Amino acid sequence: MADQRGNAEPGAQRLTARQLVASVGPALLRIVHAGGFADAPLSEVVLHAPGASEPVDAESIVLGLGVHTAEELSALLQSLDAGGAGVLLVKGPRPAGVDFGRTTVVEVAAEASWMHVATTVREQLLDYARASIRTDGVQSELFAIANAIYAEFAAPVTIEDRFSALVAWSAGQERSDAERIDTILGRAVDQETLLGQRQRGEFERLHAAEEPIYMPALIPDHLARVAVAVRAGTEVLGYIWAATSAPFTPEQTARFAEFAPSVALRLAALRTESNYARKQRGDLTAAVLSGSAGHAEASRLRLGAGPYCVIAAAPRLPEASERTAASDAATVADLQRFAETLDYYLTAVHPSSSFVVGTGAVYAIVGWSASTGDPVAETARLAQGFLSRTPLTKHFIVAVSGPAETLGELAQLRAQADVSLRALRHPADRGPAVRTVDEAALAVMLLHLSDAVDELGLPLLSGPLARLRAHEGEDGLLTASLTAYLDAAGSVDAAAQALHVHPNTLRYRLRRIREISGLELSDADSLLLAHLQLRVSALRAHAGGARGRAER
Repeated sequence: MADQRGNAEPGAQRLTARQLVASVGPALLRIVHAGGFADAPLSEVVLHAPGASEPVDAESIVLGLGVHTAEELSALLQSLDAGGAGVLLVKGPRPAGVDFGRTTVVEVAAEASWMHVATTVREQLLDYARASIRTDGVQSELFAIANAIYAEFAAPVTIEDRFSALVAWSAGQERSDAERIDTILGRAVDQETLLGQRQRGEFERLHAAEEPIYMPALIPDHLARVAVAVRAGTEVLGYIWAATSAPFTPEQTARFAEFAPSVALRLAALRTESNYARKQRGDLTAAVLSGSAGHAEASRLRLGAGPYCVIAAAPRLPEASERTAASDAATVADLQRFAETLDYYLTAVHPSSSFVVGTGAVYAIVGWSASTGDPVAETARLAQGFLSRTPLTKHFIVAVSGPAETLGELAQLRAQADVSLRALRHPADRGPAVRTVDEAALAVMLLHLSDAVDELGLPLLSGPLARLRAHEGEDGLLTASLTAYLDAAGSVDAAAQALHVHPNTLRYRLRRIREISGLELSDADSLLLAHLQLRVSALRAHAGGARGRAER
């Protein structure tokens, strides 16, 4: 990774396929076959279409428009190999059984617009070309500072924002370790790495100290880190990380700290530039979702004529015993990381959308055309595609509501998404990460029943279940057998299999339940009440015996 922005060598800023993927991020692009050209310089974009005969050379990046089958892809690869071109972009999922050979193959998100991909690649080419003759941009200045630190300490450097998204990095990363390389290729620290850092208290140490902190390597073949928090006053804007094989001397530590103010100045400017336009659009999105925006204002979002759907996303809540002030702070940081990545993904894949970060959740409005068969299903697929392609979204839950025919109906859709997300984030829920309002209906109703029990002071168990509980206490065998029977919709065989007992054993237990509790198993209303009470009881028990509210 010697060709980083900020290098002063002539021609050092030629964009490569590996750098393109690292800059754009895995939500849109990812290398699926490195081949022999991943680090070769690129100079132009060529749009391939079936039957096209335009010649290409080794510095072309070819966009494989209209390539769908294994036969079409094989033919194009042979043509490129004969012409000397080495980098091909194709829509995923790529056909199986194709030999890519020496060609570097980059997979594009299936839903992405080729026009947006072509524009993005051209912008990256121009950006790198400009950086080869001048370094007057804030981003280029950060790369230059990273390279200056590397030159002084011989330690590969990354500069990250306060959400651990990668902002700049130095040359010399080949001397680092796999964790650092993954960070650069993904443009953010991996979620599992972040979790380990938080568990070890690394961010707390950085926030509490003014001077750089040495953090020894805890994994074989990994390097230690020296890091310092970058501040504007008391606010932490980001971090400088240097990979090193040994602690810095006191003199080196003091010198390393001197770079922090320069980085802080650039990070503050970078945040101001990117935040202004995003804030304006986010404020308007929030107004539409709250129902306080007029039609003229709402139309400025350019979401099309509808129908519309709403996405609400947030991290799954931890168990009550695991929730701390530190975990709450981590959730806020994760939300911002999620939102920034979602913004880039939607811009590429579905431009007729807008998003805003709310209190504890990220919301997106997604516009569809009138010809869309099932907007809700399409929105759910869009959300699932984002979660599956982006490493920063583990543990996130998404609720999808809609459709609405007009923008004025979005406030109601937002309310539906809110109650669904609240239920799906409950610690007792272990269903799929993406669900529609219809799919979340049972979880929503059970949580509202739990609320009613609290608000009205109702007993959690009454009648037959109260008598059964009094007879055998908490977590009794007969209560567990009744729960399995009701969960199996009254099928003795299915319930016995779930309990790992003989069906006759379960029939005997059911007779004992009737004798002890008076529950009539042929009375549908009695069974419904018992089943609801058992489900709500399990819901509340899983939340640690507290109110069981998944408040955001």
